[in-house]
Amino acid sequence: MSVDFRSLADADSVFTVATPDGAALPVYELRPRSAANTALLLGHANGLPAGSYGPWLKDLARDVQVFAFDARGHGGATWPACSLEQVFHVNRFADDLQLVADAVIARLGATPLSYLGHSLGGAAALDLAAAGRLPEFAGLMLLEPPVFPPPDSPVRAEAETRQALLVEGAKRRRADWPSVEAFRDRLKNGNSPFARFVPTMLDAHCRAALKPKAGGGFTLASPPAVEAAIFTAHRYSDAWSRLDRIERPLDLIGGDPHRPDRDWVARAMPDMVRRMKRARLTQLAGIGHLMIQEDPERLLALVRRWLGCA
Repeated sequence: MSVDFRSLADADSVFTVATPDGAALPVYELRPRSAANTALLLGHANGLPAGSYGPWLKDLARDVQVFAFDARGHGGATWPACSLEQVFHVNRFADDLQLVADAVIARLGATPLSYLGHSLGGAAALDLAAAGRLPEFAGLMLLEPPVFPPPDSPVRAEAETRQALLVEGAKRRRADWPSVEAFRDRLKNGNSPFARFVPTMLDAHCRAALKPKAGGGFTLASPPAVEAAIFTAHRYSDAWSRLDRIERPLDLIGGDPHRPDRDWVARAMPDMVRRMKRARLTQLAGIGHLMIQEDPERLLALVRRWLGCA
């Protein structure tokens, strides 16, 4: 199965993982400059396909074999024409991650594979871990997985309010653009998290998030209704009630819970970690939910230390 659009255009190679329900997920590989004894798979956030991390992944791939994939609803991925609630259910993202990880592990042979899951990609890993289906990752680091808190949580009201804003904002997102530059200028000057991206990461995101239209111009590779459906799915996930089933050790990274523009996940993470048996939490001062795009150098150093290649 071929990929018509690549969100990570400068990958060294790309292959496609097909799912039982008819989705097709491009998996991108960036090869290190010299022999590497470790590999990393990235699972991205909602609305940010693999290419939105491109410059950061390229830096990491200097001495790490890097894989990243476009989740269904993003970048070059395709998905079946069924109801959005069915196609973008949280279980589908967990199943997809397992398929992609198994395919990458089969390619690597004896090289250990660690997983870095950001937001949506982190939530998928927690769903697999709670079900006892997590692949044999050498390490697991999750950046603010959006596990919706229970009704009695002190964070619940904030989560409800902010998640509703995300859903409505995604639905209103403008889909079609005359050029990548016009899209970038809108994001750069807007009052949104994208305005806090460093320039190289914003440029990469804009190239990855838009795909060419047949008649000219560009359109969002993740349609507004799809992005909204994924945000909605997180709201109705029961993952929190299953966190205590997770046996595997993992590292959780949160943003600054005291930032006025914080995501609710940053405040929920301490309670989230307490429910898991072998989780460690690091919260980073002065940084937000889209932390790799905001401060790529800081996150690069953190991940390199974690992988043992700093």
